Amino acid sequence: MVLPLRPHASPGVIQALRERVLPAYEAHLNDRGCSPGLFHRSTATARHMIAWLTINESEVATLDICGVYRFLRHDCHCPADVRNQLAAPSPWHAYRFLSYLLETGQAAVPAAIVTGGGLVEAFAATLVAQGYREATVRGVRSSCRHLVVWLYRSELALGEIEDRVLQRFLDHRCDCEHPGFFGRSGRSSAFAGSRRTQAELARFVSFLIDRDVVADWRGPLPQASGGAHTDAFLRWLRQHRGVRDTTLKAYRQSLQALLPLLGDAPDAYDAASIRAVILCRAQSGSRNTAEGSALRSYLRFLAAQGLCRPGLVAAVPSIPRRTASQLPRYVEQEEIEALIASCDTATSIGLRDRAVLLLLARLALRPGEVAALRLDDIDWQQALLAVRGKSRRSAALPLPQETGDTLKDYILRARPRTACPTVFPRFRAPHGCLSSAAVSAIVRRAMQRAGIDGEGLPAAYVFRHSRATHLLRGGAAPEIVGALLRHQSVKTTALYARVDAPMLLAVAQPWPGESR
Repeated sequence: MVLPLRPHASPGVIQALRERVLPAYEAHLNDRGCSPGLFHRSTATARHMIAWLTINESEVATLDICGVYRFLRHDCHCPADVRNQLAAPSPWHAYRFLSYLLETGQAAVPAAIVTGGGLVEAFAATLVAQGYREATVRGVRSSCRHLVVWLYRSELALGEIEDRVLQRFLDHRCDCEHPGFFGRSGRSSAFAGSRRTQAELARFVSFLIDRDVVADWRGPLPQASGGAHTDAFLRWLRQHRGVRDTTLKAYRQSLQALLPLLGDAPDAYDAASIRAVILCRAQSGSRNTAEGSALRSYLRFLAAQGLCRPGLVAAVPSIPRRTASQLPRYVEQEEIEALIASCDTATSIGLRDRAVLLLLARLALRPGEVAALRLDDIDWQQALLAVRGKSRRSAALPLPQETGDTLKDYILRARPRTACPTVFPRFRAPHGCLSSAAVSAIVRRAMQRAGIDGEGLPAAYVFRHSRATHLLRGGAAPEIVGALLRHQSVKTTALYARVDAPMLLAVAQPWPGESR
């Protein structure tokens, strides 16, 4: 807040302050080799600021960026000998004078800026540890320092950050600056908000929340009705059934849709209410068979815990689906080889993509199994690969020579140097694990390079479907194919026999009245 002006301040007081500060500042400018014009404008701005500080009963030692901001916008009633020096105060010269005061110890960096700068550096160190490039870290550091400066100038503390404060920062027209800490890239004002800045600040705010610097204003995520039983059920599935995280997430989503309709009291569930809920969901357009599976498993858990009536599982109706029309989709072996050959092994990404495609094609792995593959799962001496399949079932598969050689080249030449234990971490920081969707994206890009129409093909699963189909066409027994694909039931393997047209023609019976 601007202090009351004293237009009739003693000229002697102003002159005394000038004589104490200005000669050293002029010598500083001369040592820097300033031109006569620059020297004149800089010293004139300093004289004006000294007069303004004296009129407002402030000391030079108290000058900071807030003081500079008020000086540049004050309704000037300063003595005529300083007002006539310049048509208007110059921000550049004002901040230059503040920078000199900070360098010589005549003014101090505010504690809020020091504390905020330390947190910014700690956050930048975490980005470096995660493998971000130097240029990226430099940009993030600048955005976070900008926020610290704006908060101080807006008389807000770091702990006051919340959604509306961040939006004000993103919308403000920027003329923020702090010598030696943050400087704008251009002289003209510009809005601070951008998608990149928003993403960078979101990560910084999360860092501050983890450090308990900022209270988490977002609050806890909403839970499904009957959340306590749901959480216990999901923990039971993880610990005793070995269910994967992706399945747990699907089950939670299904229960979040069903339980509000059933109510919060499991002991009140009956067959009529359960059937009504499933039929209501089906009539509303949801034909998700996972909802029925999740509800059956949940009811079994509740019954075992004595929380609901036994036998309610039988009340969950099956949602019909046309399984006969869902034939496995595959491509020919020549197209598989074209996909693998499309990778440019002269690049790190191309070498990684070739290793991924070979694991999918030669071992018929699922995309999630490729993404979860760890370095210690590879037994180089025995040429074996430990694969963790559905429900965390593990199996040891032989590692073909071509696949092993490509994996070795990728790990030694192209894999990012990171503490991530998986074979295929992300190339871009942070170097987390690839997801199943990322593996499927690798396959789709390979299809585009090879000129293969991927419309209707199941992305990464096309290798698994094609492998099974080709083996069955070649005369392999379903039991052998099922062992390779790690199917629990031969009925699952039998699905691939439906696309073997020559075999079906051999066993098909003629229509009555027609010759074969």
